[in-house]
Amino acid sequence: MKKGYLLLVLAIASVILLIYSIFANTPKVPPKITQPDECISCHSSMSDIDHAHPKEIFGCATCHGGNKYATNKKDAHKGMVLNPSSLAHASIFCSKCHKKIIKRISKSMMNSQSGILNVLMYQWGESKDLNSTIGINDIRGDVNTTSLAQNHFRKMCAACHISENPKAFYNPKMARGGGCMDCHETSKTKKNHHATFSSIIPNKNCIKCHNRSNRIGFTYEGIFESAGYGTPYKHGHFSHEMVDGRFYYNIPPDIHHSKANMSCIDCHSEKGVMGDGKKHFHMEQAEDVKCKDCHKPKFGPPDSLAATLSSLNGHIKEAKLIAYTKKKHAPLYNVQKINNKVEFFRKKDGKEFNLTLMSNKPYHTLAIHKRLDCSACHSPRAPSCYGCHEVYFQNGKQYDWVANKVTKGQWQEFRSFLRFEEPSLGVGYNKKIMPFAPGCQVIGTIFKNKKIKHFHSLAMAGWDPHSTQKKSRSCVSCHFNPTALGLGRGNLDIKDGNITFEPIYNSTKSGMPFSYPIDAFVSVKGKQFQSTSRKYARSFNEKEIKKIVGAYKCIICHNTYSDKIYKDFNKSKKLFYEGKTSCLK
Repeated sequence: MKKGYLLLVLAIASVILLIYSIFANTPKVPPKITQPDECISCHSSMSDIDHAHPKEIFGCATCHGGNKYATNKKDAHKGMVLNPSSLAHASIFCSKCHKKIIKRISKSMMNSQSGILNVLMYQWGESKDLNSTIGINDIRGDVNTTSLAQNHFRKMCAACHISENPKAFYNPKMARGGGCMDCHETSKTKKNHHATFSSIIPNKNCIKCHNRSNRIGFTYEGIFESAGYGTPYKHGHFSHEMVDGRFYYNIPPDIHHSKANMSCIDCHSEKGVMGDGKKHFHMEQAEDVKCKDCHKPKFGPPDSLAATLSSLNGHIKEAKLIAYTKKKHAPLYNVQKINNKVEFFRKKDGKEFNLTLMSNKPYHTLAIHKRLDCSACHSPRAPSCYGCHEVYFQNGKQYDWVANKVTKGQWQEFRSFLRFEEPSLGVGYNKKIMPFAPGCQVIGTIFKNKKIKHFHSLAMAGWDPHSTQKKSRSCVSCHFNPTALGLGRGNLDIKDGNITFEPIYNSTKSGMPFSYPIDAFVSVKGKQFQSTSRKYARSFNEKEIKKIVGAYKCIICHNTYSDKIYKDFNKSKKLFYEGKTSCLK
């Protein structure tokens, strides 16, 4: 009996070993998946990221990684990343489809922030080369830097880096970074709903970074940061308060916003924003679009990029002829030529507008104004933050946005003289006359080694303030305006043929470590007080100031371009010098 039982056991064991041997040497075939991946079994209610990435095709693992064959949570989530669009992960996941774009973004100004860092080091006297670094990656490992400019950049500037970790911000409403999602995310993740992405980027995504320095985001939408208090006082609280505690006034917005409610992306091209694959050191090298690209456009048939962008947009149909930027030949697929008419289509909803083209009237064609940038006449106001008091405590501690941790050294910032008025004019980086405002006027106090040190670095910079209006500035507002000349605010006069100026702001009485007015770019004798950070950028010289003011004598009477002298200005000048005009009789 026992012997029979033993034989039976041995027989069963032999069969089991035979079956195991067969299966062990049989090639393993993954289970048949009825969905793009097994993740959908648990995440079937998850919404699509956008219409271009439907989950029925992409599933979850394509973008997030993990084990798409696993049927339990632990195995399925192994190796998964929550945000594949962070630039650390985008080169792995997003590059499967967007390889060229990821390479371009990695070299873009929004990723490198080279412009901010280079200018800061140059203006603070730590570098003689405006192209000394390529940005954040050059200083990433130098946590204990002795450079004040780099320390300031790390603590006060680098939070706008698109690779920043949004969870590092104490206030979620102020969060920035996250890679691709920093710009393309249009709603936050909610339970059973994926965050939504879109190529139709809302202004709020741009303004969360572009609200300091030149403040173009705020200015465009009609917001001006106040000097530090909220008005009016309503219901027991200050009104007009921003999420970061600053206050603001309402001002006239840019005409593109007030008239057509245009978004930033309606003008700024994909190449101009996301980079063109080249390393740039400053904003004007990276930027692409100019006013003439829309208002005096050059047309051509749509290329493959235009077709892709139009398809992603979903609101704008392809046309036979679209505009292209002159600088980088980027397609402006929303500026189209249809039946010999130039039409503009708003990207967020496809609404059509008839585009106003540049005229050939004297104010655009006269040789005397050929040096004027469009912004010189069409930007009547600019936000100007004069006198930024920066205080540094060597023994303090503060979050380092490059190292992503708290490090030694703390900065505090105070304001002095904020204005939203007519800007100074000067010769810009493009050799044209354009608005200038404080690039970074730093008056520094350094508490270091139980000693107090002081330094100051006052700079002016030229840019388009994004306060564009259809009606241009008046002739007088430039030709006999001390602010426009760069002299600052005060009383301008002509005595015995000499230009005189008496400033309102007295820097000495205000305790400043310099004698010239804080809002002055230049003296009436053409002495430039404040530095610039571009090769060609400068204030007007004495000869230019005299020429500009000298024209005022004619402008008193001939103050509109409808005046007959501007129909043939060269002929009018000839008659004037020959003494044949009525004003000399």
